[in-house]
Amino acid sequence: MSDRLAVFLYRWRKPLSALIVLGAVLSLPSLGVITRIDNDITAWFSRDDPVFQQYERFRKEFGGTRTLIVALKAEEGTVFTAERFQFLERATADIQRIRLVQRADSLATTNIVSGASQVGGTGVFAGGRDRTPSVSAAGENARPSDRSSDDDATLLVRPLSDVFREQGIAAVRRLAMRDDFIRGDLVSDDERVVAIVVGFDEDRVDEVRAQVVDAVHRAVTSRLPAGLTAHFNGSLEISETYNRITLDNTAKFTPPILLLTLAAIYLMFRSWRRTALAMFAVLVSVFWTLGLYTVIGFTYNVLTSMLVPLIIVLAIADDVHIMQHFEHERRHRDAEAAFKATVSHLFAPLLGASVTTALGMLSLATSDVVAVRQFGIGSAAGIMIDFVISLVLVPSLLAWVRRDTASAAPHETYLVEPLRRVARLSAGRPRLVLSIAAAIGAVTIAGTSRLYVDTNHINFFSKRHPLSTSAAVIDEELSGIYSFNILLEGPPDSLKSPDAMRRMERVSAELLRLPYVKKATSVADYVKRINRELHDGRPESAVLPADAPAIAQELFVFGLSDRGRGELERIVASDYSRAQMSVKLASMSSDLVFAQIEKAEQIAADAFAGTTITPTVTGSGRLFSTLDHYLVTSQLSSFATAFVTVFGVIFLVFRSARFGVLAIFPNLFPVLAVLGMMGWLDISMNVATIMVSSVALGVVDDDTIHFINRFRRDRAHGATVDRAIEAATVFEGRAALTTAIINSAGFGVLLASEYRPTAWFGGLLGLTMATAFLAEVFVLPAIIKLVPWFQGERALTAERAEAAGA
Repeated sequence: MSDRLAVFLYRWRKPLSALIVLGAVLSLPSLGVITRIDNDITAWFSRDDPVFQQYERFRKEFGGTRTLIVALKAEEGTVFTAERFQFLERATADIQRIRLVQRADSLATTNIVSGASQVGGTGVFAGGRDRTPSVSAAGENARPSDRSSDDDATLLVRPLSDVFREQGIAAVRRLAMRDDFIRGDLVSDDERVVAIVVGFDEDRVDEVRAQVVDAVHRAVTSRLPAGLTAHFNGSLEISETYNRITLDNTAKFTPPILLLTLAAIYLMFRSWRRTALAMFAVLVSVFWTLGLYTVIGFTYNVLTSMLVPLIIVLAIADDVHIMQHFEHERRHRDAEAAFKATVSHLFAPLLGASVTTALGMLSLATSDVVAVRQFGIGSAAGIMIDFVISLVLVPSLLAWVRRDTASAAPHETYLVEPLRRVARLSAGRPRLVLSIAAAIGAVTIAGTSRLYVDTNHINFFSKRHPLSTSAAVIDEELSGIYSFNILLEGPPDSLKSPDAMRRMERVSAELLRLPYVKKATSVADYVKRINRELHDGRPESAVLPADAPAIAQELFVFGLSDRGRGELERIVASDYSRAQMSVKLASMSSDLVFAQIEKAEQIAADAFAGTTITPTVTGSGRLFSTLDHYLVTSQLSSFATAFVTVFGVIFLVFRSARFGVLAIFPNLFPVLAVLGMMGWLDISMNVATIMVSSVALGVVDDDTIHFINRFRRDRAHGATVDRAIEAATVFEGRAALTTAIINSAGFGVLLASEYRPTAWFGGLLGLTMATAFLAEVFVLPAIIKLVPWFQGERALTAERAEAAGA
């Protein structure tokens, strides 16, 4: 079959090569996919996922929770100065005018709730725009002495900006610092940090997220007063930072990876023609891969930024084998014979190596994380495209390119003798080699016990990165960056009953006892706030009225104003059949968020047990922690799938259970080594590194297949075990060492990324390639020597005859 395929490809090499190049040219517009990036957490979920659907149901009722948080910190003094408050007013107003911004909450826009008697007012709402009806100030649980002197007290709801204009900054400070809704959320306890929390139209903001985020930055920084520093964070800021990192990784690392790869090829072959040929073939593979990625409809994200380096280094691996074999054949044959011999000899091992690598990537398609799934499918398709391009285009170009008349290439001059010595060591002292390998394996297996899952979007950057510095300010001074919500659903009016209010109060109290919860707010807190203000602001009156009419009346009065009604719409439905509780956390590891959410689910379930109200934990924090859970399960499923499919294909490629089993050991060794190294180096399993084991399993088998294929062929022609090992080590080992150096250097470039998961992914795969080469030239020959079953049967008679003749 290989011979017939070689004849066919040679006959049609020109039109096939032309079609390949034409496809690459037509794929050039697909490079625009790199500019269409979406790293928001919602983009990593399937639209059919129950957790995502819960979030969408919550979002449609109460609005999204993807915000941008601006923290303004006073380097000296307090934020409560007239100049700084006026700047806050202007900046908030400018942000509210930005396209797709739905709200901007700050001290300038937040509402103060007061009984009219406290401010000497006439009972008007929102700075005198709406007059309210009277309301009884007391519920059944208010003592007579708690009642206002005016039994028909009224309620005043107005923004702090009105207070500033009427009474000055001192009054603003006094009212803000006594209000639990404001203190710790929009202004810090030490009065040095204020926040602007920006909410967006989440249905459309992703289309223009970069422009919107930049506009918010400009609105704040363009007129920032001296003495204030601005810090930006929140889910949209994090998403946009990831977008910039994705573009930066692609632009920054693709050129040096290409240059390093080409430099390594030139050093190995000392031929500019072959170097240029390899570069051309690699670029064709990259263009085809991105073109197909676009046609399928996948989005570009921080994982996809690793697709181009991956295709580059894997394409080089195939091209090096083809160039080395073609060069060997060309010494004794013409170009046509060299083409056919190269294709015939390398078709099976290249196909096996490509299929197993693609299956290793394709195993990621079992992941519940959309981005991981897309990366797996896209990279698998790219690998198989590269196989076709390498098998057709590269030997066609080699046959066309004029031969170099220079002396033998360096890899033939300098690598042959060292690799021959390695072969003799591995075959001559197999027990020593395997003992060392076993000791290394024991250490790495011990390291795997230290593995842990941790996705922390803040800690993935250095302490000096703007995301880290802003997180430190917001987490320490305000209510934190992360949040989740509890959606409460029941019959109409059920969520304003005294029983429901008390249960919400109980949930809030228990949540606040959790170690990382900084703030918990529900409609019950609004009722207590209203009740307190109707009692002259006395702290002891911040209680829930015991009777339903009092609660209903207080909520009714609060909702009569535009401002009060707007606040209520964000926490409870108009018919009181749905409500939400907001819970805020500091930024932390995903496993800690997951633990908080699990406890919150239990607390809410216990609190509303036996009622008609159903609690559901949702929000961006729930998405974040669920993503982490999916990463764990996807790691297990993808690695199991990769293991079965990769080695299943190897068995089919060799058509031999013996050599299929033989391939397992040197391929598992580098995978275990890299996982153990992750454990010992305290590298978490996260959105990027979670794929390392599956990717590594698919990548490292390539050279093993080439080695075993060469060993089997030489044995079938009567070579002894030692001679077959030496020939495979010297000939295939040169290509393996070349690709190991190229791939390790290429992946190693990613270590310079400021985004740590990308750096870890590159470094770990570089380590995997180096370890895989060592396993191929040391572990594999040693196993063959110690286990006669792996030595082949046909040539054993020849060996015995040779031994008898000696």
